[in-house]
Amino acid sequence: MKLELFTAVTMAASAGASLSDSSPESIKMMWDAYKNDHGRRYATEGEEMVRYDNFKNSLKAIDQRNEAERVAGGSAVHGITQFSDMSQEEFERLLNYEPEATFMRGSANEVEVPPYDGALSAVDWTGKYTTPVKDQGYCGSCWAFAATEQIESDAMRTLGKSYVLSPQQMVSCDQKDGGCQGGRQESAYDYIKSAGGQETESAYPYSSYSGKSNGQCKADSSKFVMGVKGYSTVRGESSMASYVKSTGPLSIGVDASDWNSYTGGIKASCGTRVNHAVQAVGVDTGSGGYWKIRNSWSKSFGEAGYIRLAYGKNTCGLASQGSTYVSVK
Repeated sequence: MKLELFTAVTMAASAGASLSDSSPESIKMMWDAYKNDHGRRYATEGEEMVRYDNFKNSLKAIDQRNEAERVAGGSAVHGITQFSDMSQEEFERLLNYEPEATFMRGSANEVEVPPYDGALSAVDWTGKYTTPVKDQGYCGSCWAFAATEQIESDAMRTLGKSYVLSPQQMVSCDQKDGGCQGGRQESAYDYIKSAGGQETESAYPYSSYSGKSNGQCKADSSKFVMGVKGYSTVRGESSMASYVKSTGPLSIGVDASDWNSYTGGIKASCGTRVNHAVQAVGVDTGSGGYWKIRNSWSKSFGEAGYIRLAYGKNTCGLASQGSTYVSVK
């Protein structure tokens, strides 16, 4: 099947057409287009049957989520994505951010952010204080990617140094976190502080894409290029917005349970069960405002690797766990 067919299917979803109610022949055409566009090849006929059932269930979820967005007044569009042959349970195993229940109850490194008094209602730090979008693959290492991205951003912002750093070092070497089985940005920062630094991606490349192994720790202190002195926490959505507008990106936690079908637009319908770590790189606090969120599922996700979440509603629980930035050296 040609890419044009896959594009047509996504456009049908954006127009409000029901995908799951399509004829069996049309669904089979969508399936063939999906396999072609995403290079899917399954080892056995039995595995393909399971994946096809997952795909049909994904079509039902797409319809339900588009209706939920319509009711919530959002503009987000759900459609067929790289995750459409996965079951919901399988997908959620990739969401391994582990928020600590007591972390936000009076942390010593919590900071107060004064209201932003500048003229801008919107800011986007993409490119200035961010490296290119990364891809964690099938490893539940979002926490390591979000922590690494924040260290990179704060190095650009405070030291004028631009490095693409190694999340694999955290996945393999941070013993307080669980590698592909989950973790937290805060303990990742603590690991880099105690280890003495972090290597670059080129020196310590990502090897846990398949999610099958955390890898053996091979950190080499002679290759460390960036260190962490500590981290600080910003609480509350308005304070987070003030910080992002006046200063730079923030590492946050969100509920990404239904992001596996997101293709674009401003998302307003979402849960609040925080399970995924990402980075807020921009915000618009004006009418119809939104957060611009950098994800770690490659540029093929959403809007070239990003998702927009409605501002002022704690959408996807983005303000529930607070947010962090780091002091680098």
